[in-house]
Amino acid sequence: LRILTHPRIFAPPTPAPRALEFIRQVREHPHAVVISPGPRHWGVFLELCRKTGARGNLVADAYLAALALESGSEWITTDRDYAQFPGLRWRHPLA
Repeated sequence: LRILTHPRIFAPPTPAPRALEFIRQVREHPHAVVISPGPRHWGVFLELCRKTGARGNLVADAYLAALALESGSEWITTDRDYAQFPGLRWRHPLA
């Protein structure tokens, strides 16, 4: 939602109702898996922050990377910052 509606990324940005509808459709796709923090998430997050020296925007990335690590998910992103997180399986969606 943050990216779809961001005016620096999309000109013009996607209107919020349209972006929310897109996200609803993605979440309802049969192959979509919604992940939530589990009991190990905070510890994994703290360890990622320590190992990478995360600060600023990298803190939010560490939080999301911890979700992926805890759930055993592969993270699909165009953000190469995720390469910093040890053990995270990630790839660029167009690679």
